[in-house]
Amino acid sequence: MKKTLKFRFALLLGKLAMLAQKILGMNASYFPGKLALKLCPDFCGRIDKPEKIIAVTGTNGKTTCCNLALSALEENGYDVLNNRLGSNIEAGIATSLISGSTITGKAKKKLALFEVDERSSKRIYKYVKPDLLLCTNLFRDSIKRNAHTEYIFNFINSAVPEKTRLILNGDDVISGRLASDNPRVYFSVEPMHTDLSSCENIVNDMRICPNCHTNLEFSHVRYHHIGKAHCPNCGFSLPEADYKAEVDTWNMRLTVSENGETHSYRLINDSIFNIYNELGVIALLREFGLSASQINRSFEKNEIVGSRYA
Repeated sequence: MKKTLKFRFALLLGKLAMLAQKILGMNASYFPGKLALKLCPDFCGRIDKPEKIIAVTGTNGKTTCCNLALSALEENGYDVLNNRLGSNIEAGIATSLISGSTITGKAKKKLALFEVDERSSKRIYKYVKPDLLLCTNLFRDSIKRNAHTEYIFNFINSAVPEKTRLILNGDDVISGRLASDNPRVYFSVEPMHTDLSSCENIVNDMRICPNCHTNLEFSHVRYHHIGKAHCPNCGFSLPEADYKAEVDTWNMRLTVSENGETHSYRLINDSIFNIYNELGVIALLREFGLSASQINRSFEKNEIVGSRYA
């Protein structure tokens, strides 16, 4: 898209707002981007983007996954534009793009990693098209904000760019069905001794088959609808996972099988939520091109904040 006078003015004011916040000792949150979007609604389409864009979305685990992935990328020499200090909505992404651009709107970095709010998908992916997109999971969230999971599923499903490669949770029959025509890989956790045979939660967001509406059957369940489900009537199930993890909580190791190879990683945290977060990041970084040893070196030094398990 052409860099119009309106765009250049919005970029200049965004840069000035960011400078003012820095002088005042404030982190550059979403305000500079909000200002730029107010002046130029298609600002994110006109500003230059990094050559490679990675995005992470989902109900739970976005921030944890982004932090793990960002640390691994930076420790392996990549200079990564990100929205860690901003927000994960359109204005936050715009702020990050402003900070990562020259005064003329040229991108200063070749790689970006963005956390993306599910409901902002339509506005963000219209202009910021990720090469790789990790979706951690989809659950019922705030009813007033997100309504039912199918509502959020449709938000993301209709917004994902055609060429985006997806990294999906093979144990989540909701997010695992996103953008069915897109290239994709799945990650999955192999059976554990703590598994259940049926969901014991009051809330279960996926009880029936999305194809024929027969009650789904689970070979094992972790929590809510996370586990291995199939339809006894039409045979619906998610495809075999490309990244399969065996969990050893005693020795705190995660053994991941992929393409006929097996790699062992340090298990950073043994909560089931963070086992999935770590596995999702491994799949994402392997698809990006990092070696298992490069990822593991970063994981050996990383920790997950105990107060944020999702």
